[in-house]
Amino acid sequence: MPERTHHGMQVIDDLGNLPAQRQCAVIINCATRMTTTLALASLRAATDMPILLIDCASKDGSREHFSGLASRHGLDFFWLDWPLRKHGHALDALLAGIPAEEVLLVDSDVDIRSGEVIARMQAALAADAQAYAAGFRHGPQWLGAEHGLPDAVGHYAERMWIPLVLLRVAAVRQALAAGASFIQHRDFVEFPRHPRLSRALALRFWLPGLRVIAPRRRPHDPRSPAFIEFDTGAHLHAELVARGHRLIGLADSLWQQVDHFHGVSRAGNRRLLRRLPRKLGLRVASNNSPEDGIALEVRKRLAEVHGIGDPLS
Repeated sequence: MPERTHHGMQVIDDLGNLPAQRQCAVIINCATRMTTTLALASLRAATDMPILLIDCASKDGSREHFSGLASRHGLDFFWLDWPLRKHGHALDALLAGIPAEEVLLVDSDVDIRSGEVIARMQAALAADAQAYAAGFRHGPQWLGAEHGLPDAVGHYAERMWIPLVLLRVAAVRQALAAGASFIQHRDFVEFPRHPRLSRALALRFWLPGLRVIAPRRRPHDPRSPAFIEFDTGAHLHAELVARGHRLIGLADSLWQQVDHFHGVSRAGNRRLLRRLPRKLGLRVASNNSPEDGIALEVRKRLAEVHGIGDPLS
């Protein structure tokens, strides 16, 4: 039986011990308790579905913080301790084992401004038996001059917008069993028959002075990329589409109901695609320190909207 604290935070020691349910929302916390607090509070205000908060080896006092938060503010959620692992690996394990029919993924740096966006996802998925997910569509997009690179040097593969998406577990689980994965990866395809050579040559795109060297273009495809970026979930999306499933995309007007403090959980990561969110109008955090402008806004939202004090105090 799950260990129940008197605060409303129900601790389980294994994913299989989560009570079976039709829908479950999941937040993964990796030492980001400030933004995770806002994600949890905004999620609870937006929906009454059960919430599972997974903590990946945080060393910032997250467990004590969220236990106290549940006690002071009447928040009910499940808590599960997991080892630290890459995001894609964590999502693979989550969807392979969670006892739920549908899972709402909520990034720890998301602020849900209205419950309408969740209700729209629920209605869309319920109305389409072939849909594997409902949420925002992310990509496809060419990567080039706007990223300081030659024109169309890379291609960002289409995927579901991972920070907030409702997934149908059975369809996803079948794709995972067939070898698909949420794991992020980059394919180097400048010389399709020679992937190692393609990978070595692609290093020039990350070296100042050499990135201006355009990729080799195949005669039949003048915009053929040197690499294809499969962000978290993109490979799985492609496999599910190939199996006849669909991603039901939400209307662009619903973007205003979601705020994403992009980069908080991956502070310090300077990879090329960190520039992509700026094109989508999202803000990029450099760190999760109290001095950071995002931290100031998170504090304000917590206090003014949810009546919650500073998570770092």
